[in-house]
Amino acid sequence: MRWMQGVAGLMGVGGIIGATLYAHAVPQPALGQAAYMALFHTAPLLYLSLQPQYFLHTLAGVGFTMGTLLFTGSIYLKYLAGWGGATAVAPAGGILLLLSWLVVGIAGFWRKGVS
Repeated sequence: MRWMQGVAGLMGVGGIIGATLYAHAVPQPALGQAAYMALFHTAPLLYLSLQPQYFLHTLAGVGFTMGTLLFTGSIYLKYLAGWGGATAVAPAGGILLLLSWLVVGIAGFWRKGVS
């Protein structure tokens, strides 16, 4: 699942850019939190990319990708592009991230033949 590695790399770059802008140009706490969320969710994507192909892992990877894009992207749009209405989708992104973590946990218990 190499696509997850590519997405994790892009999320990492986006997180570093967001953190840099927060620290040096736009001191909005929400921007710092968005950068943190982008960086934090690169780790599970990298983990999932190294696992054997399994439906629940793919589902979680898609959820982490979409959740981070919605959550972080909407906050970036609000504070960097001035589009205030963008954050209306942030809760959906947060819910996707929560569900993705739940799927990772379920996959850990459900997968047969793994001890």
